[in-house]
Amino acid sequence: MRISHFLARVLNRLHWLSIFNATAAIRVNQKKFMIPLLGGQGYDNLHLSEPWMTETLLALRPLFNGDFVDVGVNLGQTLLKAHAVFDGVNYVGFEPNPSCIHYVQELVRRNGFLKTQLLPVAVGAKTEILRLNFFYADKSDSSATIIENFRPLSPTDHFIFVPVFDPQLVSHFLPANPFPILKIDVEGAELEVLLGLNDWIKANHPLILLEILPVYTAENQSRLDRQHKIEELLHTWNYKTARIKKKNPVGLEWIDTIGVHSTIEDCDYLLCHESLTKKITACFNS
Repeated sequence: MRISHFLARVLNRLHWLSIFNATAAIRVNQKKFMIPLLGGQGYDNLHLSEPWMTETLLALRPLFNGDFVDVGVNLGQTLLKAHAVFDGVNYVGFEPNPSCIHYVQELVRRNGFLKTQLLPVAVGAKTEILRLNFFYADKSDSSATIIENFRPLSPTDHFIFVPVFDPQLVSHFLPANPFPILKIDVEGAELEVLLGLNDWIKANHPLILLEILPVYTAENQSRLDRQHKIEELLHTWNYKTARIKKKNPVGLEWIDTIGVHSTIEDCDYLLCHESLTKKITACFNS
């Protein structure tokens, strides 16, 4: 059943959307996409958040080589934006939440996305089974994390067990062309992902879009230690860090260190091999 945005909004406000399976259409960057609403799941895709991500991808379009790796797919928000901006995307997505994988498979089918691989696993430095902790009843909770005590002040609503794959199991799914785009949004597990992709990053120098949530205070030693280890990795790869400034137009602020801050708007970064800094700067200044 296809419904309008208005009807979807009304049904959602009446808490009736959860009893329907329907489809609604949206446009992103003048491209039309079909959004499945599966028992209410996917409603947020009708009003895609983080428009700065679309603007960032548009700025990077001159450097895009066709390959896009997405670690932390959730409900396919970045998948939609990648297809809105680029033509012929070779997309590889990793997502350990089975509810999200089920939804995104339907999103891919409804839109006829080609060259799309969805892997129902997390990426890490070793193969193991971990708890994915949810802080809300929502089965696609985007704040869910595999890092224990990452949010010590927020009670866990529920958890599921999910698989984590090591580099040996992950590597043959990854593109072998230089300078792909790699997006990482994993709610605290950034260090594990980067360690898991270490050899691939050194070989292919991806442009990395990375969220690192604020440390807030120097007393938050666990987050600060993880942040320092990430910066050490970047140094070994000869990578430079730019904080994404989300004002209109989107811009970059090249920084030497992330530091201690409490501004949630300043937690998204573009990382690149030092050989690309001038080209990337030119992309955002054009």
